[in-house]
Amino acid sequence: MKEWIFALCAFSAALPAGAATGAAKILGTAEGSPIRGTVSFEDARGGLKVSVRLQGVPPGEHGFHIHEFGNCEDSGKAAGSHYNPMKKPHGHALRDGLKRAHVGDFGNITAAADGTASADLLLPKVALSAGARTVAGRAVVLHEKADDFSQPAGNAGGRIACGAIVLIGP
Repeated sequence: MKEWIFALCAFSAALPAGAATGAAKILGTAEGSPIRGTVSFEDARGGLKVSVRLQGVPPGEHGFHIHEFGNCEDSGKAAGSHYNPMKKPHGHALRDGLKRAHVGDFGNITAAADGTASADLLLPKVALSAGARTVAGRAVVLHEKADDFSQPAGNAGGRIACGAIVLIGP
């Protein structure tokens, strides 16, 4: 027990004061899907740092969003709608800002011919676990097609991969 407490304290000491960290283990929603990966989250100055690493994704562009519930059952449908606490229209939060887009609207992620996809993003004015726009306990969803940014949800098609966002650090 003492070793566990020591390890937890050492981990916490390595992070910036008050910085929360989290992760989502991404799995394909269809049985036998090769899609796998991780999305890591870290509270940072100015917003939430998001690091995406996926493999087994069909080549091309795919809508990539945070959805309201951390439940990936029923082929990802249990994750609910796009996370939208401020009741904004669908858009591209990284490009358009939170005054004109859902908090969870990352836009698209592009998978290479070998099925890998990666991105490093900063979501301004979003946090992992504190404040009005928090994402812990929600889910990250990868869609089958590109998000065309139309209303109300971007016509990105079915949910081909999903992962619940969980806290792993302070």
